[in-house]
Amino acid sequence: MKRSLLASAILLACAGANPVFAQDAAPAEETGPLATKNFSSTIYLTTDYRFRGISNSDGPALQGSIDYTYDGFFVGVWGSNTEFSDANLELDFYGGYRFSYTGLDFTVQGLYYTYPGEDKDATEGFDPVGVDADYAEVNFGVSHTFQAPLSPTVGFNYYYSPNFFGDDEAAHAFQFNGGLTLPMGIGAYVMGGYQTVKGDKSSGGMGGYNYAYYQAGTNYTFKGFKLDVSWTGTDMDESLKEFYPNTSPDNFRKLVEGTFLFTVSRTF
Repeated sequence: MKRSLLASAILLACAGANPVFAQDAAPAEETGPLATKNFSSTIYLTTDYRFRGISNSDGPALQGSIDYTYDGFFVGVWGSNTEFSDANLELDFYGGYRFSYTGLDFTVQGLYYTYPGEDKDATEGFDPVGVDADYAEVNFGVSHTFQAPLSPTVGFNYYYSPNFFGDDEAAHAFQFNGGLTLPMGIGAYVMGGYQTVKGDKSSGGMGGYNYAYYQAGTNYTFKGFKLDVSWTGTDMDESLKEFYPNTSPDNFRKLVEGTFLFTVSRTF
């Protein structure tokens, strides 16, 4: 009888232990520089490709990016259709480092804007003739998100190019940003900046150009799709209006006029 009780106890103990052994072990989280989480891509569809308030597509644009981030370092490539290239294509390459210090978030990066297929001696759109369209910039940014209702964020970015688009000389852009997280996950943001370009091959005859640009909008993410509506434009400074004049059949002036933008994006 005691042997039967002992056998029963052993069987019960084993039965109670079986579920533990039957459970699948949780998969280990990927780590290291080649972890899947370090790679991402985003696709955008927008009613107009605007760069610092100026239209580069003169209409709808399909855009996309591929990004890699690891331990604060990042590199990526972004592309869009554009009217400032004979091939109607722009590819931008960028890389840099992000870090936090004393409650502030910093970004240091380099950017290189390219227009594959561009013929400097011909034009099929708004691209300039007789000059090189490709150029490089460096960017220094700082931002801070306050631990307060609506999580207000403020930021500042400075961009510098030794030789700007169209073989112009040094260019500087100063940009301020602000954002809020509203109820139901709705985002709201404002952006204002000032661009100054020293003239050379493209705008040397007018001594370069300077202008202010701005954007204000709201966004919401629904089932993985980010929906964004905004208003953007420039102050149409006299030097900017001279650089983008009213001409026929191409009305360059419309490229710098304010407009509503609607953008849908999805990150994978």
